[in-house]
Amino acid sequence: MGQMSFYSADALPRAITDLEGVLCAGGEMSLFGRGTAARLTIVLGAPPPEPEDLPDDEPVPVEPAPSVPDEPVPVEPAPSVPDEPPPPPTVLVDQRTWEEGVDEIPDDDLPVRDDGPPADAEPGPPPPAPAPEPPSVTDPEAEWRAHALCCAFRGRGVPAEVERAPDGRPVVRSAFRADLLPLAQQWHTEAKHAPDALHLDGPRLRLWVLAAGRWSGRAYTLGLDPSAPTTHEPLLTACQRAGLGATLAEDADAPVVRIVGRARQRRLAELVGGRPRALHDGVWPDRLSGSMP
Repeated sequence: MGQMSFYSADALPRAITDLEGVLCAGGEMSLFGRGTAARLTIVLGAPPPEPEDLPDDEPVPVEPAPSVPDEPVPVEPAPSVPDEPPPPPTVLVDQRTWEEGVDEIPDDDLPVRDDGPPADAEPGPPPPAPAPEPPSVTDPEAEWRAHALCCAFRGRGVPAEVERAPDGRPVVRSAFRADLLPLAQQWHTEAKHAPDALHLDGPRLRLWVLAAGRWSGRAYTLGLDPSAPTTHEPLLTACQRAGLGATLAEDADAPVVRIVGRARQRRLAELVGGRPRALHDGVWPDRLSGSMP
């Protein structure tokens, strides 16, 4: 790779300010209480596609009823039944009502007969549907990023854990810490914004690559925060100041900074330093990566 750059991640000590690279990639800061501590969170991976609207069911053709002749149909008279008085009702009496002098038969001693619900009874409510299972996670790249970022957080003295978003994507979330408060103050006021004096050295770029770097054809791209479009131009300027000669590809769902050209890509590879272990294909910007053109 040649001589190591003074701003390379391998030459600079680790610092909590390196986490600005995660904010470049779409991380969010949240405050605790009255602003005594802050937490860094990032959701990894693309959101799952929404289900397509199914077409309405086609109407089922109904065959017309057979025609009925207009002529009257003869009806035979019902057989005559002699008028007889109905039999007297049968009364069941518990012998104890006579022997013990009680007024009523106990309910426990009455004969019980269960003939089921009446024929004209309305059906009851259907049984509740089973709870939906959480969506399965099938994005190995997002899983690798989550593990790599957790290691990077802890390597800078910030404990972090991997949780799950409602759609199943991994979420890396740090603990609330007072030493993260300066980052929250620099990147968040009323809305998220990139600091004007942001300096993208190797460690910051390394965490940006871990969170949202990948190859796209012959260009290497760094993902931006689609929910904070005001950060895109300042981050592009910071990339250009770092000697990456980047361009901006605005996409409503996946905006990126594009780095084209072998010299610029080699410069980025020098800044981010050596590859991490168990690297996912197509993520790291060096010639050893399988997706490098």
